[in-house]
Amino acid sequence: MKLRRAWAGGLGATVLVTLSLVGPNAAAAPDAAAASSAATACAEPAAGQTAERVDPATAGFDTAALTDALNFGSAKGAYAIQVYRHGCLVGDHTGTGNLPVPLASSTKGVTSVAVGRAITLGYFGLDDPLGKFFPQADAAHAALTVRQVLNQTTGLRFSWAADIAGIATDEVLQTLNTPPVFEPGTTFQYAQAVLALLPKIVEISTRMDFQDFVQRELMQPLGIARDQWVWLRDRSGNTAVNGGLAMRADDLARLGLLLLHEGRWGDAQLIDPDYIRQARQPTAANGGYGFLFWLNAGDSYKTASVPTARTYDHPMFPGAPRDLYAFVGALGQFNVVIPSRDMVIVRLGVPGGIDTGNVQTSLAAESNPDNKEFLRRVVAAVNDVPAEPIDDPYRYSDNFGPIISGLDDLAFWVDPEHTAQILFGVGPYAPSNCNVLWCHGKLVPQDIFAAMLDSTGQIVAALLGLGHGPR
Repeated sequence: MKLRRAWAGGLGATVLVTLSLVGPNAAAAPDAAAASSAATACAEPAAGQTAERVDPATAGFDTAALTDALNFGSAKGAYAIQVYRHGCLVGDHTGTGNLPVPLASSTKGVTSVAVGRAITLGYFGLDDPLGKFFPQADAAHAALTVRQVLNQTTGLRFSWAADIAGIATDEVLQTLNTPPVFEPGTTFQYAQAVLALLPKIVEISTRMDFQDFVQRELMQPLGIARDQWVWLRDRSGNTAVNGGLAMRADDLARLGLLLLHEGRWGDAQLIDPDYIRQARQPTAANGGYGFLFWLNAGDSYKTASVPTARTYDHPMFPGAPRDLYAFVGALGQFNVVIPSRDMVIVRLGVPGGIDTGNVQTSLAAESNPDNKEFLRRVVAAVNDVPAEPIDDPYRYSDNFGPIISGLDDLAFWVDPEHTAQILFGVGPYAPSNCNVLWCHGKLVPQDIFAAMLDSTGQIVAALLGLGHGPR
């Protein structure tokens, strides 16, 4: 077995953060996990290879319990499950092979890591104001910060209809013209178009296309080739960081392992550990959200439900360690990191069923109790550290309610005035040089053709690359 470089010092730093988040019950867990990993630790996988596989019992699991958890996950709609401990692959139900799978909003988590890489390289800072990058912004927009975009507290007006309209025009211009409705930093909204500012900031700062930057500075060092992922763009060429990425399960796990190792991969420190520390801290606006990561740290959390976020007075993932954080995407796309267990869990799939009386909860991955129970079972299968107190996720009966329960909800979804302004480029909150027919001096057929060429090229490359990989 290849042994990783000694990483106990990095784990020790993680422990100090973890102990502030978890109860006394879990305080001894990192020490026990470190002792276990001294005998079982695997190196980062080389390009084109899976992580080293070890017997679950060797990595501190009850094998029967882990098998039960994996079978439960598969029965509840997962078509790719991978469980890693101490860098080793100990559980593997991956039915997708080398196929890049749409990540939905787990794309946001990858975006956060890419932003962390740019910040680590010194291109910009978390508290830089948007006016530094967008001199055309008015005073209210210019004063917003990169941090507020990352933790979804810009306070700008959000509706799904308006954000979808932005895809048909230019999401960056749309955001810079969207009116504020909340004091920045005070209110969580699970917005979409505003996130297009992040790749644009990277492009302005690095003078590189965002996707080229991601490949050179993040994917390539992790051993992920360009033909192993597909990332769509909006009509104006902005990378769709709100949900347009498809990746292989094995490659998504590499990003989880990078975070687990505090931003280090081999001899390279790709992400500043302080960025990761801040990224997994909750805010006053949402105890369950960090820098585009969902968190188990808060005693309560706000959901991605619409038309408004609901607050639930319990941790997001009952029965799981409080230091758990994750990329999460609709229908059940997860990349989960648990420092206190030295563990990464990838789950890709669909819901195991739809509760017709609670549709949003079934579709919103972070609130679906089947996903919570799957994670609880995987964690409970670890037998070399003190167990978490048993907490049944099904007992909470969280319910988002109907998607449209009245005229006010319908108005939110349709948002006719704001949406029309974006599409037709008229009114106080619409960019003057972009509408659904004409944007940046180009007619819509030109933009659609360019977008089709870009996405088709990536998809064809990914299909041709199916034979190049570990599976």
